[in-house]
Amino acid sequence: MSTWLVTGSSRGIGLELCKVLLAKGHQVIGACRNPEGCRDHWELSSDFKSKFKSIKLDVLNDDDIQKLPEAIGDQPLDCLINNAGVLLGEKDRLVNLNYDELLKSFQVNTIAPMKITASLIPSLSKSKNPKVSHITSKMGSITDNTSGGYHAYRMSKAALNMFHKGFSKDFPMICSLVLHPGWVQTSMGGSSAPIAPIDSAEGLIDVIERATIRDSGSFFDFRGERIPW
Repeated sequence: MSTWLVTGSSRGIGLELCKVLLAKGHQVIGACRNPEGCRDHWELSSDFKSKFKSIKLDVLNDDDIQKLPEAIGDQPLDCLINNAGVLLGEKDRLVNLNYDELLKSFQVNTIAPMKITASLIPSLSKSKNPKVSHITSKMGSITDNTSGGYHAYRMSKAALNMFHKGFSKDFPMICSLVLHPGWVQTSMGGSSAPIAPIDSAEGLIDVIERATIRDSGSFFDFRGERIPW
């Protein structure tokens, strides 16, 4: 089976992605800021023993990012899922925009996935079928923006989408996708969201597993439908 690394794996979609992958028999590396304090990681380590590895990753900490290859070792990394992200300043309008939150949004949602991907290229290059997937949002689609607002989130996700597109051209041997998980019942999406985390995670994994190099550079939702840029 394949080896996958999932960032932001302590809760929400990231945790569900780990559970789905483990149920399918894959080797999973779950990366989050405080793995020692994450009960769900303890349980996965107990239930799946050698199949699940929990590692520390603060996506704003360059030392943590540079240590990622050590956590993987000599084995190939078949798929990286950059899932960690933030939604900040969602109620702000331009006249009262918090520019510190805008900057942090870019640091977490855009720059961190770039750094993480770059650090893991040697590990991905060892795989016979390497894939990189970034959990983005339909709110990062310029075409789909018909309501405005959410400047920090929309802009940082649109920038992530652009990085992904460029990466797919720079590294044509790696299948690169950006994926919209839907409006999911998480701390970010809220309890009124219509999609359960398990349904989103199962759909996302299915899209990634079915993707071929011909799909690289594409923007899909968790059902496999293409989303306009």
